[in-house]
Amino acid sequence: MGRQRQTLHLTTRQRQQLDDYLRQEGLLPLQHNRAQVLLYWAAGHSAATCAQHLGTTEDRVYAMRRAYRRLGLTAYLAASVQGGAPTKLTPAAEAVLTHLVADEPHASWSLRQLAEFLVGPATRPPSATSR
Repeated sequence: MGRQRQTLHLTTRQRQQLDDYLRQEGLLPLQHNRAQVLLYWAAGHSAATCAQHLGTTEDRVYAMRRAYRRLGLTAYLAASVQGGAPTKLTPAAEAVLTHLVADEPHASWSLRQLAEFLVGPATRPPSATSR
């Protein structure tokens, strides 16, 4: 069973606040998408259509809608950008990489080479077919 279609009604002031927000310099893509989700929603577009236009997932659109309902417009737009898993790079590993790059600014390292430098060569588990 699908989700019940909810509508959003924005006041003139709220629309102006969204327009002003979108005109700001240096908005991250996620910040831009937050505002656009509300405008698409208020225009009556489905979450699927909104997700397609913004290049995101339908679940992400629903999550942004829930955040708006929970926080209100001002707090929703001011909320810090979050997402993804926390970094797995420790401060010590970051220091090693910074030092490595500073010592060899013209060296070309692949991600695999950097990973092997930091943690050693990757080991592959034996395949299920070899016995």
